[in-house]
Amino acid sequence: MLLTQGRYWRASFSKGTGLISLEMQRDTLPEELRELRELRIEVPLSKWNRVVKYARTDRKLLGGLLLDFAKRKDHVSVAVANEKLFFELQRTLVDSTVSLVEAGTLSLSAVEVGGS
Repeated sequence: MLLTQGRYWRASFSKGTGLISLEMQRDTLPEELRELRELRIEVPLSKWNRVVKYARTDRKLLGGLLLDFAKRKDHVSVAVANEKLFFELQRTLVDSTVSLVEAGTLSLSAVEVGGS
């Protein structure tokens, strides 16, 4: 199931494997980033909250977390260091989460903060 697709990133979900795949859009990459064509990050749905939690925060922390799920680990640092790719990655993560919630695959729950 396609979750979201941007200029550089595409996210899809496979119910059979329970994996959310983040892939580079090969045809739209600038020539200097062609090496990233093989970048594919497969995040288990059970770990998705960890990824989304850091989507809008620290670039290095998010990049380090994505390393756990990437086959070509050397390409993750290049993608996260590039401004255009990183900003679209952030948007892709958020949009994918919205799509997963709308499809009923992922649910949100309120967490009580603090106490009385």
